[in-house]
Amino acid sequence: MLILVSDYNLTLTVIKYPFFKDLPMKVLVISQNSQLYSSSRLLQEAKQLDLPCRHVNIYETGHWSELESSDASVVFNRYSGIKYDDFDLQLCQSWKNQGALILNPVDETLTFRDKLSSHIFMNNLEVACSPTRAIRGDIPIELLEDIINFPKSDCFYEDEYIIKPTRSNKGYGISLCRGFDSLQSQLESYYYLKDQRFIIQPRIKGIREYRLFFVGQNIVGAFEKNGIHQNEFRLNANRSECFKIEPRDLSEGILSFFHEIRRNTNLFYGGIDLIETNDNLFLLEVNPCPGFETLEKVCEVNVAKELIDHVRNSFSN
Repeated sequence: MLILVSDYNLTLTVIKYPFFKDLPMKVLVISQNSQLYSSSRLLQEAKQLDLPCRHVNIYETGHWSELESSDASVVFNRYSGIKYDDFDLQLCQSWKNQGALILNPVDETLTFRDKLSSHIFMNNLEVACSPTRAIRGDIPIELLEDIINFPKSDCFYEDEYIIKPTRSNKGYGISLCRGFDSLQSQLESYYYLKDQRFIIQPRIKGIREYRLFFVGQNIVGAFEKNGIHQNEFRLNANRSECFKIEPRDLSEGILSFFHEIRRNTNLFYGGIDLIETNDNLFLLEVNPCPGFETLEKVCEVNVAKELIDHVRNSFSN
Protein backbone atom coordinates (compact mmCIF):
# COMPACT_ATOMS: atom_id res chain seq x y z
CA MET A 1 0.00 0.00 0.00
CA LEU A 2 1.39 3.38 -0.96
CA ILE A 3 -0.04 6.67 0.26
CA LEU A 4 1.16 9.99 -1.06
CA VAL A 5 0.80 12.95 1.27
CA SER A 6 0.61 16.09 -0.83
CA ASP A 7 0.74 18.46 2.14
CA TYR A 8 -0.12 18.59 5.80
CA ASN A 9 -3.57 19.96 5.14
CA LEU A 10 -3.90 16.20 4.74
CA THR A 11 -5.07 15.75 1.19
CA LEU A 12 -4.43 12.02 0.84
CA THR A 13 -4.20 10.24 -2.48
CA VAL A 14 -4.40 6.45 -2.50
CA ILE A 15 -2.33 5.01 -5.31
CA LYS A 16 -3.01 1.30 -4.70
CA TYR A 17 -5.94 -0.44 -3.13
CA PRO A 18 -8.70 2.18 -3.47
CA PHE A 19 -10.68 0.19 -0.91
CA PHE A 20 -8.24 1.55 1.72
CA LYS A 21 -10.61 4.42 2.39
CA ASP A 22 -13.15 1.87 3.65
CA LEU A 23 -10.73 0.39 6.18
CA PRO A 24 -10.47 1.74 9.74
CA MET A 25 -7.69 4.21 10.41
CA LYS A 26 -5.09 2.58 12.64
CA VAL A 27 -3.41 4.89 15.15
CA LEU A 28 0.01 4.40 16.73
CA VAL A 29 1.23 6.72 19.48
CA ILE A 30 4.94 6.56 20.25
CA SER A 31 6.22 8.23 23.40
CA GLN A 32 8.13 7.59 26.61
CA ASN A 33 5.04 6.46 28.50
CA SER A 34 1.43 5.74 27.58
CA GLN A 35 0.33 7.46 30.81
CA LEU A 36 1.80 10.82 29.83
CA TYR A 37 -1.14 13.18 29.51
CA SER A 38 -1.07 13.96 25.79
CA SER A 39 -0.32 10.35 24.78
CA SER A 40 -3.04 9.05 27.05
CA ARG A 41 -5.60 11.51 25.67
CA LEU A 42 -4.85 10.61 22.05
CA LEU A 43 -5.33 6.92 22.83
CA GLN A 44 -8.50 7.65 24.78
CA GLU A 45 -10.10 9.65 21.96
CA ALA A 46 -9.11 7.08 19.34
CA LYS A 47 -10.76 4.32 21.39
CA GLN A 48 -13.91 6.39 21.85
CA LEU A 49 -14.12 6.67 18.06
CA ASP A 50 -13.64 2.88 17.75
CA LEU A 51 -10.34 3.32 15.95
CA PRO A 52 -7.69 0.60 16.38
CA CYS A 53 -4.88 2.17 18.40
CA ARG A 54 -1.87 1.24 20.47
CA HIS A 55 1.16 2.74 22.20
CA VAL A 56 4.83 1.84 21.91
CA ASN A 57 7.92 3.21 23.63
CA ILE A 58 10.38 2.59 20.81
CA TYR A 59 13.34 3.41 23.07
CA GLU A 60 12.53 0.28 25.09
CA THR A 61 11.24 -2.10 22.44
CA GLY A 62 12.14 -0.49 19.11
CA HIS A 63 14.24 -1.92 16.31
CA TRP A 64 15.06 -0.99 12.73
CA SER A 65 15.72 -3.03 9.62
CA GLU A 66 15.56 -2.52 5.87
CA LEU A 67 12.02 -1.98 4.59
CA GLU A 68 10.92 -1.17 8.13
CA SER A 69 7.15 -0.63 8.18
CA SER A 70 4.32 -0.08 10.64
CA ASP A 71 0.85 -1.59 10.52
CA ALA A 72 -0.49 1.80 11.62
CA SER A 73 -1.76 4.23 8.99
CA VAL A 74 -1.19 7.24 11.28
CA VAL A 75 1.69 7.69 13.75
CA PHE A 76 1.68 10.41 16.40
CA ASN A 77 5.30 10.92 17.45
CA ARG A 78 5.19 12.37 20.98
CA TYR A 79 8.94 12.36 21.72
CA SER A 80 10.34 15.79 22.50
CA GLY A 81 13.92 14.99 21.51
CA ILE A 82 15.51 15.76 24.89
CA LYS A 83 17.38 12.44 24.73
CA TYR A 84 19.58 13.89 21.95
CA ASP A 85 18.72 10.66 20.14
CA ASP A 86 16.76 10.77 16.89
CA PHE A 87 16.04 7.05 16.59
CA ASP A 88 12.33 7.89 16.74
CA LEU A 89 12.67 10.07 13.66
CA GLN A 90 14.70 7.44 11.82
CA LEU A 91 12.00 4.86 12.46
CA CYS A 92 9.30 7.34 11.47
CA GLN A 93 11.10 8.09 8.20
CA SER A 94 11.13 4.38 7.36
CA TRP A 95 7.43 4.08 8.22
CA LYS A 96 6.70 7.13 6.08
CA ASN A 97 8.63 5.55 3.17
CA GLN A 98 6.30 2.55 3.45
CA GLY A 99 3.14 4.66 3.44
CA ALA A 100 2.38 5.70 7.02
CA LEU A 101 1.36 9.27 7.79
CA ILE A 102 3.74 10.71 10.40
CA LEU A 103 2.59 13.57 12.61
CA ASN A 104 4.47 15.80 12.69
CA PRO A 105 6.65 15.66 9.53
CA VAL A 106 10.05 14.14 10.24
CA ASP A 107 12.22 16.89 8.74
CA GLU A 108 10.43 19.75 10.50
CA THR A 109 10.30 17.88 13.79
CA LEU A 110 14.07 17.52 13.56
CA THR A 111 14.46 21.25 12.91
CA PHE A 112 12.18 22.48 15.66
CA ARG A 113 13.18 20.07 18.41
CA ASP A 114 16.64 21.67 18.39
CA LYS A 115 16.73 25.28 19.61
CA LEU A 116 19.69 26.33 17.44
CA SER A 117 18.27 24.77 14.27
CA SER A 118 14.89 26.25 15.14
CA HIS A 119 16.34 29.73 15.60
CA ILE A 120 18.22 29.52 12.31
CA PHE A 121 14.89 28.75 10.63
CA MET A 122 12.91 31.42 12.49
CA ASN A 123 15.57 34.05 11.87
CA ASN A 124 14.74 33.89 8.16
CA LEU A 125 11.05 34.65 8.74
CA GLU A 126 9.50 38.09 8.85
CA VAL A 127 9.04 38.01 12.62
CA ALA A 128 10.98 39.36 15.60
CA CYS A 129 13.17 36.79 17.36
CA SER A 130 15.61 37.10 20.23
CA PRO A 131 19.27 37.57 19.23
CA THR A 132 21.00 34.21 19.69
CA ARG A 133 24.57 32.95 19.92
CA ALA A 134 26.19 29.51 19.99
CA ILE A 135 29.83 28.72 20.63
CA ARG A 136 32.25 25.80 20.51
CA GLY A 137 35.65 25.45 22.06
CA ASP A 138 37.56 27.51 24.60
CA ILE A 139 36.83 31.07 23.47
CA PRO A 140 39.28 33.79 24.68
CA ILE A 141 37.52 36.44 26.74
CA GLU A 142 38.31 39.21 24.23
CA LEU A 143 36.66 37.24 21.42
CA LEU A 144 33.79 36.18 23.68
CA GLU A 145 32.99 39.83 24.42
CA ASP A 146 32.73 40.48 20.68
CA ILE A 147 30.55 37.40 20.12
CA ILE A 148 28.18 38.11 23.03
CA ASN A 149 27.66 41.69 21.92
CA PHE A 150 23.89 41.82 21.81
CA PRO A 151 22.26 44.99 20.48
CA LYS A 152 21.17 47.49 23.11
CA SER A 153 17.41 47.58 23.49
CA ASP A 154 14.78 48.60 26.00
CA CYS A 155 13.34 45.12 25.42
CA PHE A 156 16.36 43.41 27.06
CA TYR A 157 17.71 43.47 30.59
CA GLU A 158 21.15 45.03 30.55
CA ASP A 159 23.96 42.54 31.13
CA GLU A 160 21.64 39.58 31.83
CA TYR A 161 21.86 36.39 29.78
CA ILE A 162 19.89 33.18 29.34
CA ILE A 163 21.62 29.89 28.56
CA LYS A 164 19.30 27.25 27.08
CA PRO A 165 20.15 23.63 26.26
CA THR A 166 19.50 23.06 22.58
CA ARG A 167 17.09 20.30 23.54
CA SER A 168 14.97 20.83 26.62
CA ASN A 169 11.36 21.24 27.64
CA LYS A 170 9.36 22.75 30.50
CA GLY A 171 12.19 25.17 31.25
CA TYR A 172 14.49 22.46 32.60
CA GLY A 173 18.22 23.12 32.31
CA ILE A 174 17.85 26.85 31.54
CA SER A 175 20.25 29.16 33.41
CA LEU A 176 20.13 32.88 34.14
CA CYS A 177 23.46 34.72 34.31
CA ARG A 178 23.56 38.22 35.78
CA GLY A 179 26.68 39.97 34.53
CA PHE A 180 29.26 39.05 31.93
CA ASP A 181 31.60 37.53 34.54
CA SER A 182 28.86 35.14 35.59
CA LEU A 183 28.23 34.21 31.97
CA GLN A 184 31.91 33.63 31.31
CA SER A 185 32.21 31.40 34.38
CA GLN A 186 29.20 29.35 33.33
CA LEU A 187 30.48 28.92 29.78
CA GLU A 188 33.87 27.86 31.09
CA SER A 189 32.21 25.17 33.21
CA TYR A 190 30.28 23.86 30.21
CA TYR A 191 33.49 23.73 28.19
CA TYR A 192 35.31 21.62 30.77
CA LEU A 193 32.27 19.38 31.16
CA LYS A 194 32.56 18.79 27.38
CA ASP A 195 28.98 19.80 26.72
CA GLN A 196 28.40 22.96 24.69
CA ARG A 197 24.99 22.04 23.33
CA PHE A 198 23.32 25.29 24.27
CA ILE A 199 22.37 28.71 22.97
CA ILE A 200 22.84 32.12 24.61
CA GLN A 201 20.28 34.89 24.46
CA PRO A 202 19.72 38.22 26.21
CA ARG A 203 17.05 38.13 28.90
CA ILE A 204 13.90 39.70 27.50
CA LYS A 205 11.87 42.12 29.66
CA GLY A 206 8.72 40.10 29.22
CA ILE A 207 5.41 41.31 30.60
CA ARG A 208 3.60 38.12 29.64
CA GLU A 209 3.86 35.14 27.33
CA TYR A 210 1.37 33.49 25.00
CA ARG A 211 0.89 29.92 23.81
CA LEU A 212 -1.05 29.31 20.61
CA PHE A 213 -2.05 25.77 19.66
CA PHE A 214 -2.97 25.14 16.04
CA VAL A 215 -4.31 22.19 14.07
CA GLY A 216 -4.07 22.56 10.33
CA GLN A 217 -4.88 26.15 9.43
CA ASN A 218 -6.82 26.92 12.61
CA ILE A 219 -5.88 28.06 16.10
CA VAL A 220 -7.89 25.75 18.36
CA GLY A 221 -6.83 27.32 21.64
CA ALA A 222 -4.67 30.02 23.20
CA PHE A 223 -3.74 31.16 26.66
CA GLU A 224 -1.72 33.86 28.38
CA LYS A 225 1.01 33.02 30.91
CA ASN A 226 1.97 35.27 33.82
CA GLY A 227 4.75 34.43 36.26
CA ILE A 228 3.68 33.29 39.75
CA HIS A 229 6.91 34.64 41.23
CA GLN A 230 8.12 38.16 40.48
CA ASN A 231 11.62 37.25 39.28
CA GLU A 232 10.73 34.01 37.47
CA PHE A 233 12.44 33.95 34.09
CA ARG A 234 10.91 30.65 32.91
CA LEU A 235 7.23 31.05 32.16
CA ASN A 236 6.28 27.53 31.21
CA ALA A 237 2.80 26.41 32.28
CA ASN A 238 3.98 24.82 35.54
CA ARG A 239 5.51 28.10 36.74
CA SER A 240 2.75 30.43 35.57
CA GLU A 241 -0.80 31.45 36.02
CA CYS A 242 -2.57 30.72 32.75
CA PHE A 243 -5.63 32.50 31.39
CA LYS A 244 -7.76 31.48 28.44
CA ILE A 245 -7.87 33.68 25.34
CA GLU A 246 -10.50 33.10 22.69
CA PRO A 247 -8.73 32.76 19.31
CA ARG A 248 -11.05 35.43 17.87
CA ASP A 249 -9.78 37.87 20.51
CA LEU A 250 -6.09 37.50 19.61
CA SER A 251 -4.48 40.72 18.42
CA GLU A 252 -3.42 41.24 14.82
CA GLY A 253 0.18 41.35 16.05
CA ILE A 254 -0.09 37.89 17.62
CA LEU A 255 -1.95 36.47 14.62
CA SER A 256 0.76 37.72 12.27
CA PHE A 257 3.20 35.29 13.91
CA PHE A 258 0.77 32.41 13.42
CA HIS A 259 0.21 33.25 9.75
CA GLU A 260 3.95 33.52 9.11
CA ILE A 261 4.57 30.11 10.68
CA ARG A 262 1.76 28.49 8.70
CA ARG A 263 3.00 30.00 5.44
CA ASN A 264 6.47 28.60 5.96
CA THR A 265 5.95 25.18 7.52
CA ASN A 266 4.06 21.96 6.86
CA LEU A 267 3.41 21.17 10.51
CA PHE A 268 0.09 19.37 10.96
CA TYR A 269 -0.21 20.78 14.48
CA GLY A 270 2.02 22.68 16.86
CA GLY A 271 2.51 25.20 19.61
CA ILE A 272 3.76 28.75 19.12
CA ASP A 273 5.25 30.60 22.09
CA LEU A 274 5.47 34.40 22.10
CA ILE A 275 6.72 36.89 24.67
CA GLU A 276 5.42 40.45 24.95
CA THR A 277 7.43 43.44 26.16
CA ASN A 278 6.25 47.02 26.62
CA ASP A 279 6.56 47.74 22.91
CA ASN A 280 7.22 44.53 21.02
CA LEU A 281 6.43 40.84 20.51
CA PHE A 282 9.11 38.17 20.07
CA LEU A 283 8.80 34.63 18.77
CA LEU A 284 10.29 32.30 21.37
CA GLU A 285 9.61 28.86 19.99
CA VAL A 286 7.71 26.72 17.52
CA ASN A 287 7.02 23.41 19.24
CA PRO A 288 6.38 20.39 16.96
CA CYS A 289 5.40 18.21 19.93
CA PRO A 290 3.51 20.45 22.35
CA GLY A 291 1.83 18.99 25.39
CA PHE A 292 -1.80 19.99 25.67
CA GLU A 293 -2.78 19.29 29.27
CA THR A 294 -2.85 22.98 30.23
CA LEU A 295 -4.63 23.90 27.02
CA GLU A 296 -7.40 21.36 27.53
CA LYS A 297 -7.91 22.34 31.16
CA VAL A 298 -7.61 26.13 30.85
CA CYS A 299 -9.30 26.57 27.48
CA GLU A 300 -11.78 23.70 27.82
CA VAL A 301 -10.87 22.44 24.35
CA ASN A 302 -10.71 18.76 23.46
CA VAL A 303 -7.40 18.95 21.63
CA ALA A 304 -6.97 15.18 21.32
CA LYS A 305 -10.35 14.87 19.58
CA GLU A 306 -9.51 17.80 17.31
CA LEU A 307 -6.35 16.03 16.20
CA ILE A 308 -7.94 12.62 15.70
CA ASP A 309 -10.99 14.06 13.94
CA HIS A 310 -8.89 16.20 11.59
CA VAL A 311 -6.94 13.16 10.41
CA ARG A 312 -9.97 10.84 10.32
CA ASN A 313 -12.05 13.25 8.26
CA SER A 314 -9.25 13.49 5.70
CA PHE A 315 -9.10 9.69 5.43
CA SER A 316 -12.90 9.50 5.09
CA ASN A 317 -12.88 12.08 2.32
